[in-house]
Amino acid sequence: MKTPFALLLLGSLLAFTPATTFAQTKQPVPELINQGLNAYAQSGLNTALQIWLQNSLLDRGTLLRGELAALKQADATYGLFESGEVMHVAIITPRVTRVYLVLYYERAPLWAWFDLYKTRSGHQVISDVFFSPKVQVILPADVSGL
Repeated sequence: MKTPFALLLLGSLLAFTPATTFAQTKQPVPELINQGLNAYAQSGLNTALQIWLQNSLLDRGTLLRGELAALKQADATYGLFESGEVMHVAIITPRVTRVYLVLYYERAPLWAWFDLYKTRSGHQVISDVFFSPKVQVILPADVSGL
């Protein structure tokens, strides 16, 4: 007799608990990402790249042909970069984080993710990046709702 009552009570409490109680705690935006976004808005793409790629092992030759070409095309097609916004931070392991962003240009957004690796000394470096004009290519379905 006590079990059905306890289940009914628990169900009632859950039904009236605000949804914000169940929301994930928002993760802080990594400083390396913020510094690059600010540099991009104030000084341009080359300055942002210097910040983002500092100490990174990404092959700049390969990166320039692929991902950086997408950024340069966005600059040419979408107009001036205005700002960026971190949409979601996923902690994959204690030392690996994926940051999902939207980059706002004058005429359209560009979507991106950055993988950050925390070195043993505590410094963060970008270990991978990806840019796309299509949100569904960047954001996981559970984040985008698409």
